[in-house]
Amino acid sequence: MRLKMFFLFILLTPVLVFSQSVKVKKETSRINGENAEGYEVILQASEEDVKQSLSKFLKGVGKIKVSDEMITIHGATLGSKKYTLPVYSNARQLGNLTVAWIGINSKEWGKEAGSVGKDLENLTYDFGVNFYRQKIQMQIDESLRALQIVEKQQSRLTNQNKDLLNKIENNKRDKIQLEKSLDLNKGEMETLSKKLAENRQGQDSIAIAAAQIKKVVEMHQESQRKVH
Repeated sequence: MRLKMFFLFILLTPVLVFSQSVKVKKETSRINGENAEGYEVILQASEEDVKQSLSKFLKGVGKIKVSDEMITIHGATLGSKKYTLPVYSNARQLGNLTVAWIGINSKEWGKEAGSVGKDLENLTYDFGVNFYRQKIQMQIDESLRALQIVEKQQSRLTNQNKDLLNKIENNKRDKIQLEKSLDLNKGEMETLSKKLAENRQGQDSIAIAAAQIKKVVEMHQESQRKVH
């Protein structure tokens, strides 16, 4: 039953298919009560899934600090450049979608703010692509696990089929041997019955002969007694 439910889950799990590229757009977000410039990507996923994936992804960019509202990245490496100023990121629910945003506070960055824009856009795009690829990989892994289970079941049933065929062949041979034994038994039974009948006839003849001889003996004994 559990195996059937697992297969049903695999079959009913929606397959992520995308006919167009991940789209990133420039957008502001509120960071520490101030507007921050950055880029966002809209994802077909829950806020919780996106936040977990975003934290994991950004660990590869720099040292992160996670709070309820945002992720702060220190010492971020974007492209081939390493930045000392903080980069911010957050995720928010938008209907049945989730928006992932990555950006900076221009006041903190000052003149350097203009040089990091393209790197932030690329980072946001890379996250969107990575997120969907990871989602699809999870589905691939689930499908492969289901395939492994099916293949094991198939192997087990194949082996069971061979075992049953062998048992059937053994049963057929046993049946043939049993039928031969029954035929032999029938012949032996007829022979023994015939011998038994002959034995009874012989016993009857011997009994008659014994009775007659006994009478003769009695006659001789009587004659013997009469001699004086």
